[in-house]
Amino acid sequence: MEYCCTSRSRRLSYCLLLLVLVCAAVLPVPPAADAAGVPRRLLQTSTCTGQDFDVPHAHLRARDNVRPLKYTEALSARAAQWAQRFKGDCAAAGPAPGVNVFLGAAGAAAAWLPSDAVAAWAEEEQHYDYGSNSCSAGHNACGRYTQMMWRDTREFGCAVVLCDSGDTLMACHYEPKGNVAGQRPF
Repeated sequence: MEYCCTSRSRRLSYCLLLLVLVCAAVLPVPPAADAAGVPRRLLQTSTCTGQDFDVPHAHLRARDNVRPLKYTEALSARAAQWAQRFKGDCAAAGPAPGVNVFLGAAGAAAAWLPSDAVAAWAEEEQHYDYGSNSCSAGHNACGRYTQMMWRDTREFGCAVVLCDSGDTLMACHYEPKGNVAGQRPF
C-alpha cells in the first residue's frame, strides 16, 4: 500500500514541523514531570489558547482523513461570551448545539489545559458506533467527539474561563454546527 500525500497536507506537515522546531529552539524545555509527579501533556504547543485547541483538533481530524478546521477569533469571542455567562455557576454550563463544553474540577494536581478538554472529548470515540451512527448501548456521551469530527464543520473558536468556584470551564463553538440527525460525522 502506497502512502499518498497531497501538496496541501505536505505543506501543513512542513508548517507544523517548522512550528515545533521554532518552539523547541525558543521555549525552555519543561521537565518530564513536575515536583508532584504529574506527567507532561502531549500536543500542548504554546501559550496561545487558539493554537492549543487547534493542534489537537487538527491531529484527530487528520487521523480520520477529515480536513482541519479554521480557528477564528469571531467564534472564539462567541465562545468566551457564552462561557462568561456561567462564571458564577460553571456546573450549569451544559451542552448546546454546536458547542462542546469541558469542566475541570478545582484542586486538580495541575492546571487544566486546552489539550485536556480535547482529550476528554476524543475519549468519547470509544462510545461511538459508526455502524449504527449512535452512541453505543449504555453510553449517551459521544456527541462532543462527533462534533469535533463533523466533516461539514469548517470553523471553530474556543475560550477558557476560571469559574468563581475555582473550576475551569472550556467551551468551543463550531460552525456550521454538527450532529445533524440522520447524518454521519465523517
